Amino acid sequence: MLRAANFFLAASLALMALPGSLPAQSAADVQNYFQGKQVQLKIDMPGSQQGVDLRFDRGTPMDWKQYSSRLKKFGVAIPKDARSTVTTITVKKDLIEFQLDGGGFGTFGDDTNTTVNATPVEKSKYEKQLERDIANTDDPDQKRQLQRDLDRERDRRQRQDNANQRDAQIASQIKSQQVAQNRVQGGSRFNLRWSGSIPVEQLTPDAVMKLLAPYVDFSDSPQAGPPQNEQPAGNSVAANGDAGSPTGQLKRGMLMTDVTNLLGQGRQLSESVSPEGLKTQIFEYLPGDRRVEVTYVDGLVVRFSISSR
Repeated sequence: MLRAANFFLAASLALMALPGSLPAQSAADVQNYFQGKQVQLKIDMPGSQQGVDLRFDRGTPMDWKQYSSRLKKFGVAIPKDARSTVTTITVKKDLIEFQLDGGGFGTFGDDTNTTVNATPVEKSKYEKQLERDIANTDDPDQKRQLQRDLDRERDRRQRQDNANQRDAQIASQIKSQQVAQNRVQGGSRFNLRWSGSIPVEQLTPDAVMKLLAPYVDFSDSPQAGPPQNEQPAGNSVAANGDAGSPTGQLKRGMLMTDVTNLLGQGRQLSESVSPEGLKTQIFEYLPGDRRVEVTYVDGLVVRFSISSR
């Protein structure tokens, strides 16, 4: 009986030592240690939930080509030397997600689509009736008159379609800027990956800090924050408390005339026309001690930035 008990005890200990089983307490220790802490980045972080992949089953964890590609595609969410908050640590079988300032834009529920499609204008009842009348008329003069009416009605529908297409293109420009801004504000993450499972010895706060040391500074010394004299492009309220000022009232989608009434006469910096016929203009405004740069597409604000001067 004693021999059987010893056998089962030894078997249980052996199963606990098998690689691939992650101790729940170790995962909790890592989560509790890091979540809520501030760190300083040693590299720029991509504005996407894809973040930066680090594969520790390879000689070189960082795939610099992939990293550069993500920066180019998604832009920088957290710049090098910036302070960032560890918002979530997720431990899976072969992955530790080290999420910063929200983990990155593009997770479930985030709208990453930047295209607004125009709905084609349907034929009116009048146009359909004209088509029926033409088909049922034998009189040449009456048929010609009906055809002229039908052509005018089709031209009207085409003009409306063209107008809707231009509106959709402008809306796509505005949405593209919104998505870009959301990426800047959405944080990023490191994905620490292994083949098969996380080695048990790597599932400690010290081990995670050593793995991330080339990319993250975990020291507690106070660091200078980002410059405070510039507002992120596209915000509707200034980051420095200008909500009640003219610059704080800027919003995407505003008419150029409304911006002029708000900030005064601007100076045009550039103008271009796309193959689709959309006119893009960049204006500079100097209200008070501020410099405001506004990008318009067909007279509507799609982007702006505010800085001190």
